[in-house]
Amino acid sequence: MLTLEASVRLARGTRLQYDAVRQRWVLLGPERMLVLDDMARLIVERSSEHPTIGTLCDALAAEFDAPLATIQADVLALFTCMTQRGFLHHA
Repeated sequence: MLTLEASVRLARGTRLQYDAVRQRWVLLGPERMLVLDDMARLIVERSSEHPTIGTLCDALAAEFDAPLATIQADVLALFTCMTQRGFLHHA
């Protein structure tokens, strides 16, 4: 289970890429693809800049002037889904 103290990274063989055919950002992994909306893409991109999910959430809440608890719940849900589908690994 992911916590705010965990860190995440893209799983081996997974990359963030712009798909010109779909005109969308996607996560590509071995034999799988996940289409991302703009906010999911931003969160995935920014995750590498922060040592933990909690620090990422703090930065996003400050940048978007949004409630921290809402950001935390949304980011944890997104990363949990991506981890279960094999796009992310956590430590």
